[in-house]
Amino acid sequence: MNLIFKGFSAVALSLSAVTAFASPVYLITHNNTPVESNAYIAGVPSAYPTPANSTQKVYWNLVKLACYGHTTGKQCSAIIKMATNTANPVEVGEVHMDLDTGDINPKYFSKNGYTFFVNGLGEATIVKN
Repeated sequence: MNLIFKGFSAVALSLSAVTAFASPVYLITHNNTPVESNAYIAGVPSAYPTPANSTQKVYWNLVKLACYGHTTGKQCSAIIKMATNTANPVEVGEVHMDLDTGDINPKYFSKNGYTFFVNGLGEATIVKN
């Protein structure tokens, strides 16, 4: 009986360790501004811009695919731009995403009238100042 309990404990501990270090299912962007936002990886815009005043969920595996060939270690960089559906998009800043964990850095920046902040792993919000 004691051996069975130890076996179950080991399995439960292994599963919790795997989920603790798992990447997120989605990259979630909350765009609380009156203009469209988008991320550019190696100069290429995402196929999934976030419309004004909305939330966009993109499967994390698609983020990894977009970053393929453009990583340093497990880090992928992206330029965040606003008003991307206009002739004059506005650059807000650069983020670095850990493709294994979903950690996004920097956690906060403000530029050109917009503020970007990270809510959690694989999740961020953009607001107009």
